[in-house]
Amino acid sequence: MQDDTLTGVVSSVDVATKKNLDDLVKVGEGLLKKPVSRVNLETGRFEVANHETNQDALIRFAKILSEEKRLRDARSPHIEHASKNSN
Repeated sequence: MQDDTLTGVVSSVDVATKKNLDDLVKVGEGLLKKPVSRVNLETGRFEVANHETNQDALIRFAKILSEEKRLRDARSPHIEHASKNSN
């Protein structure tokens, strides 16, 4: 996610005031509500990718990552599994 519309103090990474941090939280919350968009490589413009919000996409992605970690842990010889230690 990115927001090319940030201007002024909010766009600076050097301003860590309470007000600026609160404003950044508001910007982030707004970004979560926006639809997922991708850059059109021919035009260079952002275009809506699907009917999913950034928040929904992040939740879906987190579930995919969590499931992938669970599967890798289940296959790993370095992870002790609860079922083996239940004797």
